[in-house]
Amino acid sequence: MKSIEQLKAAAGLSDIAHIIGFKPKSLAYVLYVLPPASRYAQFSIPKSSGGTRDILAPVPQLKLAQRRLCEHLQNCLHDIEAQLTVKSDCILAHGFKRDLSIVTNASIHVGRRWVLNLDLKDFFPSINFGRVRGFFIKNKHFCLQPDAATVLAQIICHDNQLPQGAPTSPVVSNLIAGLLDIRLNKMATQNRCSYTRYADDITFSTNTRDFPQSLAKIDQDGVWTLGNRLHKRIKQSGYAINSKKTRMQFRRSRQEVTGLTVNTEVGIKRERLKNTRAQVDNLVRNGVCHARGNPMQPVGSVSLQGHLAHIAWVKGRYVDHSRSDGHWKREPAYVQTYRKFLDHQTFVASPQPVIICEGKTDNTYFRCSINRIAGAPANLTDKANPTGLAVRLFQFTRTTSWVQRLNGGTGDIKNFIEWYAERMRVLSATKFISPVVLVVDNDSGVKKGGLNSLVKSKTKSAVAIDGSSDFYHVGQNLYLVHTPKSATGGDTMIEDFLPAAVKGQTLGGKTLELDESKFDPKKNYGKVPLAETIVKRQQDKINFDAFLPLLMRVSKALDHFDKSAFKA
Repeated sequence: MKSIEQLKAAAGLSDIAHIIGFKPKSLAYVLYVLPPASRYAQFSIPKSSGGTRDILAPVPQLKLAQRRLCEHLQNCLHDIEAQLTVKSDCILAHGFKRDLSIVTNASIHVGRRWVLNLDLKDFFPSINFGRVRGFFIKNKHFCLQPDAATVLAQIICHDNQLPQGAPTSPVVSNLIAGLLDIRLNKMATQNRCSYTRYADDITFSTNTRDFPQSLAKIDQDGVWTLGNRLHKRIKQSGYAINSKKTRMQFRRSRQEVTGLTVNTEVGIKRERLKNTRAQVDNLVRNGVCHARGNPMQPVGSVSLQGHLAHIAWVKGRYVDHSRSDGHWKREPAYVQTYRKFLDHQTFVASPQPVIICEGKTDNTYFRCSINRIAGAPANLTDKANPTGLAVRLFQFTRTTSWVQRLNGGTGDIKNFIEWYAERMRVLSATKFISPVVLVVDNDSGVKKGGLNSLVKSKTKSAVAIDGSSDFYHVGQNLYLVHTPKSATGGDTMIEDFLPAAVKGQTLGGKTLELDESKFDPKKNYGKVPLAETIVKRQQDKINFDAFLPLLMRVSKALDHFDKSAFKA
């Protein structure tokens, strides 16, 4: 049954509770027993334009109900748009929707002669309990039974309005503002304009010689004011205009939509790019950076990383992020800046030693063995840390792949070693807080792939680099650790240290096969199910003692760094 049909069939609280996966008694307690003042925690956050915004955070049980209802309503909205056969480039509301964003919203208005921005005043608070309940009863797509609509409105609203901070508020605001979107888009079409809305931010744009006066006109003082008809349509839809945020932008000036420039393409303001680059440079040189225009206000690394991720997401939206053979230093400036930040935070300033494994699943084995072996080295464990680890296990992500060029595998490890000294030179790094330890399988891959020979050339070692030593100091704070050889001196991979009974388990009738040349997906499962489905879930019952020699190798590398001249 489609999501919207489930809601139409609901008669009251019990049915709504079933739809969102709640017991009726639990939902009734949250809605009717828990005092309204106890359902939300209130706090304030600063606005980018100045002042503060009050946020109402629902208590966990109410938040869970709202999050599940939000997902259900998003499905309803998707079904409605699919039924209406709305094309992607004809979508009017871009905020809080799947696969839509400020980028898709801004892209509609690229390269226009005129761009008009206006803001709705008190967008969420202007939608009250009665509007929410009435919408679900009267809207032709929903037509819910009154009792069911009442329960939905009780889950959604607080203090007779949509609370900012509730998971349901964004999707409900989009549903109710649908009538506003239809009315304003009709005006836009009649005047050869494009229309979009992102939450409370409305944009009209056009290439006509003169901007339509029914939408906005310029007075004798040279000030742009909204047309009476536009004012009337917005008021009829139950909203008010925040006149302080109304602005007209001509193509000869910088045009912005939802914080992004749209003169020739969707982009980032030049000042933001320069400021972020300067902050990264200051962080790398001085260990701290400050807010623009306020040298007394430090900018946290999390906030700075958020800015960098946003820039990379906007500017790299059409970029193929798959790995290329091009030199990493020839990449766009914003990627180099992002890499500079991530490299500094990960390899220079990390308060914990960083372990980079060859495979993505190896982190599971390290985490489990450090926590489960009673005699695990002291410099790897930290009981005060919720993870139980005194080291940081490097996480391979989409960002680390295309920005830091690390995605697991011997090839990435080899390239990382090849360019490590140069990347540290870019950071002007001579002292390091913690070591970086590369852990690789001691098998034919590191030999045939040339990793061992590369390390030998980097270290100019007189002895063979064959994995027989506990570790190899590549240079600066970088170390290479191989898995210990077998009792007979043979090759090993990290999975070899798991008990045979663990690797002998079947999953869905399939057996484990680690050799890719022999792998049959109809008969075998591989490394990921072994680590995630078996080892992680059964770690309390597994003996990890065979991993101790590998942990000791890593521990000795950490001890070596503590006595080195590279330690800060």
